[in-house]
Amino acid sequence: MQVSKTLDYAVRSLTYMGNDPVLRHSMKEISEHQNIPLSYLAKIMRRLVKKGLVRSMVGPDGGYVLRKTPGEIKLRDVYEAIEGEIRMVDCMDKDNICVLYDNCAQLPVWDKVQMSMIKILDDTTLQDMLNEGASMSTRPN
Repeated sequence: MQVSKTLDYAVRSLTYMGNDPVLRHSMKEISEHQNIPLSYLAKIMRRLVKKGLVRSMVGPDGGYVLRKTPGEIKLRDVYEAIEGEIRMVDCMDKDNICVLYDNCAQLPVWDKVQMSMIKILDDTTLQDMLNEGASMSTRPN
């Protein structure tokens, strides 16, 4: 499994904003500090605004600000804003159940992996990531 570039950029943008969650951040600022192409970031920010994770303000003093505190934003919320519903394999989609669903030997394993992933994403907030990043920067080499 691999995290998509879009999800990586979304998390990087949100953790950057989470370092100063009440400050308005311009897209140019986020793009430059997180090394994310501006046009790519614009698409990501639209998704985050649409899902209620970020507020957008227009005008000369405009920019983006988190709608919730970093402790209230779960990684699962970010994942689902960017990637949609969490599914390990297509056949686990309620609307697209495979004909082998009832006799599938691999489904229980994928289900366990999916449930573990959901638990981790549900239990991890943006604040947890910020705390972990801060503790890593203070560790001796």
